[in-house]
Amino acid sequence: MNNNRINIILNGKKVKAQEGERLVEIIQRHDIPLSAPCYHRSLTETGHCGLCLVGVRRKVTDKFSVVFACTATAKDGMEIDTEYEEAVDKRNKLFRLHLLQHPLDCSKCNKVGYCFLHKFASQTKFPGFTRIAKNQPQDIKYKEFGQHILFDASKCIGCQRCIRFCRDILDDELLGFIGNENGYREANLYPGKSLDNNYSLNLVDLCPAGAFVNRNCLYQPVEWDLLSTPSISTESSVGINTYILHRGNKIFRIKPRENKYVNDAWMTNSARNEHRYFENKKRLTKIMQDGQQVHLEAALLQITESFLANELAVVCSGNMSLEDQFVLRKLLDSVVHSVFFLRKKRDPDDFLISDDAAPNVNGAILNKIITQEKIVDDLEELNKNIRSGQCKRILSINEEIFSYGIPYVLPDDLRIFYIGTENNKTSKRATVTIPTTTVFENTGTFINRDWRLQKFYKAVNPPNDNIFPMWYIFSLLLNVYLEVSEKELLWLDDVWKNMTHAVDLLADIDFFHVNSNGILLKNHQK
Repeated sequence: MNNNRINIILNGKKVKAQEGERLVEIIQRHDIPLSAPCYHRSLTETGHCGLCLVGVRRKVTDKFSVVFACTATAKDGMEIDTEYEEAVDKRNKLFRLHLLQHPLDCSKCNKVGYCFLHKFASQTKFPGFTRIAKNQPQDIKYKEFGQHILFDASKCIGCQRCIRFCRDILDDELLGFIGNENGYREANLYPGKSLDNNYSLNLVDLCPAGAFVNRNCLYQPVEWDLLSTPSISTESSVGINTYILHRGNKIFRIKPRENKYVNDAWMTNSARNEHRYFENKKRLTKIMQDGQQVHLEAALLQITESFLANELAVVCSGNMSLEDQFVLRKLLDSVVHSVFFLRKKRDPDDFLISDDAAPNVNGAILNKIITQEKIVDDLEELNKNIRSGQCKRILSINEEIFSYGIPYVLPDDLRIFYIGTENNKTSKRATVTIPTTTVFENTGTFINRDWRLQKFYKAVNPPNDNIFPMWYIFSLLLNVYLEVSEKELLWLDDVWKNMTHAVDLLADIDFFHVNSNGILLKNHQK
């Protein structure tokens, strides 16, 4: 497909399209009901299901011919008729065949509300939709296709999306078609193969009729009965776009949010399980000082006393949001300190997991908390400063410092302050611990590895009223330490406005107008 704009005629109306664009995309863009279950723009086309047949006028004969809308491409002056009688007749026969083969178990199907059969039959008031089954629905017989995937062969419509995903995206022939006992073809694993890779659950999203099922979602509310909030995965600097599906302040699952510039329509299995951290029993929920629960004001006063000692070391990483980092930068400008910025490493897969396990290192560079050259892999230098007596106070921002070269046995006069989410060795050793919100309980932005600014939104509330966003805690610390009112930093809108004035690369960017695909900051800079 190229960028040449052309004119075509769709159902008697002149419309604009791009030369080479698939007809199915043009038709669906104009809200004309047309079922195309085998088509997916990120996969190779097949054109074998026949449910997207339309009429196209041939210039040579000046007559309509039936073509597959998922494989045919737009040309200037093309005339398309989705209601062409021959095409409609063939579509209806094929669609009726799918309905007759499909089990009547909508009430317990995980695809209910998003099944193409139900949606298309409802939109078009298809007469076969209210069919009467000869037999009662039988118990579902699942096949195990891996650790996370179950397969219901009775719902397979032969769209081959699953096969093409494994071949086109994973570059691995895992699935193929075989004939079943009823004479129909269904997907099945090749001998010796299993769907245990980190991308297998994408098949659940891809399947248009519910044949693939996430084992962990069998006894959970169906998707249409949950609220959906846009978010960003924090497992690496790729910044996979996601939807958080939740209800009643509980997260049930995470699914991919399409962004053609970042993750297309895919995500990792590991990113789908990030909400397990929200339910972690080790979650830090109380503000503590010297083993006693205290109010936030008392804990902040204790920390600010250490600012005056001029022996403060701040340990942080790219896990903070852009807003957190901006207010922290303002705080550090007023304190004599040393910063140790940790590099978070993980094994990359050359797809949606990078070697950087932190989501916002570029944000810290943009806010001038650190430079790329100053990022460290361990805290050996800080350990030397502790032994020499140069460091008497450590502010750990969501970092478990004892995993990076700091011995657990430390001088008695060393004081640790911990601001984070997890109850770990550092929080237990700390003089003051202050809990903060996770990405699911906060609204903000990250800058991914490609310098794309992306938003995430608050989906659920924190476990109690003592847990605040990190930028808010830093703002209060700034107020207490400077003894001035910094009201312009106590609301997220105001933090963003201050940030756009202070950071040139963010100038003139309105937080509320950052679209779902994000903004590529290097283009903005140009």
